[in-house]
Amino acid sequence: MRRAAPLMVAIAAVAAVVGSYLALGGASYEPTAVADPCVRREWRDPGDLEAVLEQVALSAFDGAACELGVSREELVLALRDEESLDACALEHAVDRADAERAFEDGLERALAEAEDAGALSGFSALLITRAVDAVPPWLLLDALESLRGLLSS
Repeated sequence: MRRAAPLMVAIAAVAAVVGSYLALGGASYEPTAVADPCVRREWRDPGDLEAVLEQVALSAFDGAACELGVSREELVLALRDEESLDACALEHAVDRADAERAFEDGLERALAEAEDAGALSGFSALLITRAVDAVPPWLLLDALESLRGLLSS
């Protein structure tokens, strides 16, 4: 009986975990649906430059994804490098220039919304627009990731 005690304790522990999982709805788990990029999100002024830039980027991705008919997540992955962008454009029957233009249009929309919400000055928006005009999207993403690390320090 003593030899079976650890086994019985382990079985009871497993039964408790599985029972709790099922009681809390674990059997009916479904992943969260991907947000519709065409639904505009409410803008706010978080007062923190990093949060403003993040909000601008998400809004820009939403606008571009809506225009291209893809999810925001798929677009972000496509903009990681030239090959990914080309593959995504081919998959959705658009050319690369149209995909880049959609991102630029989305960013222009996001910057206008940020200005309207008072989260970004016109001068800052102009600087960002100039950077987007001069830098490919994948390099811009790398720069934003680098800035994020600097701003959070």
